Amino acid sequence: MRNRIFLIVFFCMLACKKEVVSKPTSHNEPSSKQQIDTLKITKSKKSILSNDIQFINDSILDGKFKLDISRYELENSKKGCSPNLLKKEEFYEYSLDDDRKSTKKYKDLGDLNGDGKKDYVFILPGLGWCEEGQSYYFTDNKIPRIQTESNCCHTESVFSIGDIDEDGGNEIAEYNSSCVSNFKAFKIWTLKSGQWKLIADFLYYYNNGKYIAFKDFHKLHRKISKNKFQFLEISDKRTNGELVQEWKSVTMK
Repeated sequence: MRNRIFLIVFFCMLACKKEVVSKPTSHNEPSSKQQIDTLKITKSKKSILSNDIQFINDSILDGKFKLDISRYELENSKKGCSPNLLKKEEFYEYSLDDDRKSTKKYKDLGDLNGDGKKDYVFILPGLGWCEEGQSYYFTDNKIPRIQTESNCCHTESVFSIGDIDEDGGNEIAEYNSSCVSNFKAFKIWTLKSGQWKLIADFLYYYNNGKYIAFKDFHKLHRKISKNKFQFLEISDKRTNGELVQEWKSVTMK
């Protein structure tokens, strides 16, 4: 009787083992490279891979500047972040009048890194599915991009606020918009050791009735001395029309 029980248990274990060994492996997910190769083959003629740098440099930037995205591609590949398929017009941003531009716009920000040359900002969509918004790029590959979580970016949304710390490069302000909300923000950036460093951020209530962000930006900030500036934060508007505002002082370190 004991021998019979032993044999039953033995054959059951053997059957389970065989079942595990014979488990099919044909359902493995394709690699990132295989997915990209498939996209290249199956995409329509009107679609472009979001990281097609040759298309970006030749057709979007018109050869005016040769962008290098290799460091961002390396970061994305480590995260398994594959490119998207985009229509050509998605490489162009909307104007402030909500019209889609057909040529790439650049904005002069002056010298950002102290090399004595003017630097310009422009916008491109995310390079892969893991990038949630557009990014600001600069016409010097040594200056890193600034990523956003918004698809409502404009070149007009980046402002030079002058050389606050007097190191030879201008600091910049980024108008941060969530597209539809009244509550916006300004982020102040400085370029240090080849990386963007966030100095401060300020609330900005869009429908404040007094200041228009793009037109009146020069009224919202002022330099006090080396390394010191003030920014007018407008955080809300009361029911009686009074603005909740305050001049905030910042010391750069």
